[in-house]
Amino acid sequence: FFLFFLLSFSVARPLAAEEIWLKDISLKELRNLYHQCGYEGIRGYLMLPSYKYPKIFLKNFPTDYNQLSDETERNAIFIKILAPLALKLNQDLLTERTEIETVSKRFAETSKLSDNDKAFIEAKAVKYDIFTRLKGFERYHHLIAELLNRADRIPPSIMITAAALETNWGTSRIVREGNSLYKTLVWHTDKGLKPIGETTDNSYRIKTYPDIYASMQEFALKINTHPSFAALRNFRRERRERTNNISGLILAPY
Repeated sequence: FFLFFLLSFSVARPLAAEEIWLKDISLKELRNLYHQCGYEGIRGYLMLPSYKYPKIFLKNFPTDYNQLSDETERNAIFIKILAPLALKLNQDLLTERTEIETVSKRFAETSKLSDNDKAFIEAKAVKYDIFTRLKGFERYHHLIAELLNRADRIPPSIMITAAALETNWGTSRIVREGNSLYKTLVWHTDKGLKPIGETTDNSYRIKTYPDIYASMQEFALKINTHPSFAALRNFRRERRERTNNISGLILAPY
């Protein structure tokens, strides 16, 4: 039920307040802060689109999060921690997309790009893992089109649901010790968390992050670049062109 409800949850508007970044906060402190901001939620666990989200961003889960024995409250806290981060992620993605659209409009009008625009597009192409041997006009026509297919929003519900599945609602070791929400693996390195009890293969580690937002950012980039998610990106583009309705329930099958 929690996961289905998450996927029906779409983007809401955050409060127009300054961002607050917190680290190593206790559950009691977090509950008090949420209460002061009116961040209570329907049924105690989920803020719906008609509500506003406070810009309260946690760098890691509460120090005593795993002491929560009430599953309903634990899941509620998990969602309420990640929802503002997922909304911020989407704001950042849409800001980046707007910048690309601005360059695209200039290119459509003049069929040319300034040196600064070329450098901008080339840098974004590297970030979004786009490669082409084309040159000149054809090159930038291809890069811009592909960037607009990749640099786009991802429903917060998908980001939160995937994190819930990968971390058992934030209780797993990879979150406590590595701020990892999606269990990204790195190979042939000693950097990261050594797997425990899951394999005898010693050639990989579980990637760690400075904070949980960095983990969310990398997973979003994976969705927007990896071949495995090409069908999702293509369907998202079609939805944007037809209705602009890009929800978690619609994209989840992809």
